[in-house]
Amino acid sequence: MSRWQFGIFRQSTPQSTAILSLVACVVLAASGIILGLSQDSLAVRTNGIIAAIDILNSIVLVAAINRSIRSPDYIFNYGYGKYESLALLLSATLLLITSGFTIRQSWVDYSHGVVTHNYPALSVYSALSLVFVNFIARIQSRRAKRYDMPMLNYDADVWRTDTLMEAFVLAGLLCGWFFFHLHHTAIARICDALSALAVLALALRVPLQHGRDAINQLLDRTLPDEVQFDILAVVSENISSFCEFKAVHTRQSGKDMFVEIDVVMPFDYSFEQAYPVEKAMQEAIRTKHANAITRIYATPCPRDCIRDGKCYCPVKLQLEREAALSSPPSA
Repeated sequence: MSRWQFGIFRQSTPQSTAILSLVACVVLAASGIILGLSQDSLAVRTNGIIAAIDILNSIVLVAAINRSIRSPDYIFNYGYGKYESLALLLSATLLLITSGFTIRQSWVDYSHGVVTHNYPALSVYSALSLVFVNFIARIQSRRAKRYDMPMLNYDADVWRTDTLMEAFVLAGLLCGWFFFHLHHTAIARICDALSALAVLALALRVPLQHGRDAINQLLDRTLPDEVQFDILAVVSENISSFCEFKAVHTRQSGKDMFVEIDVVMPFDYSFEQAYPVEKAMQEAIRTKHANAITRIYATPCPRDCIRDGKCYCPVKLQLEREAALSSPPSA
């Protein structure tokens, strides 16, 4: 067996995951559009058109991943993760355009009395597509979990939704086949149109949801409340290590979460004394969120803890108490 091991299906890089999506979308788009047009099935054709849109999305996905995995440099200090957010917005825009076309075409087909032909072949094709899409969805879900990148999570969510879309297409075809067999062609046309619109509604759900998250990232919105609470819990656990906690600032760029914590330290602390506090908090936050990049910004206290020539610094007093408790009792 060659080192490729069936090529893109077994590669262990984010780019190979995107290429797998691209190849699968080409197969689904070509077969769906050709079969949908030849047999006058709006649902199958719409599914093929959405797959064709996903081809463009997959190309954007490959380009975005190639850019986003680059390390931060002097031009983009926080890295290139927001390329993924831009790609997500583009994907949502393309599907919105497709929605308008599908709604119009469903009305045109129904108004002109277009009747779907060869339900058995379409149903077999749809069942095979369902199995194929479910197989790809499982692969993409595992890889998205491995790399934890927004674009791969989006792609995996798209494929999981595609599984539901294929199920709706199959259900619509079976329903249409049933009524067509009973010579109720008008109801059969309605089944085809409704399944096409259901497929479209499902296709729009994912990009709209992820598009909102992409906008939040581009606008540097703070991280979700549950992440903020995790960070504040770490601050609370280390509260005795600094004089005062001032604020926490968070944002996300791609898979990286940037956490900046402002604290007040004793005025006479050296970098060597302050660094263990920063390191401990960094490790604690990364334990909860592996992609967190944490920075502690310390400012010296205004020396208001010195009264009558005596220092009442809470950090130093805490260290003295810990030293007293750890020292052996005198004989």
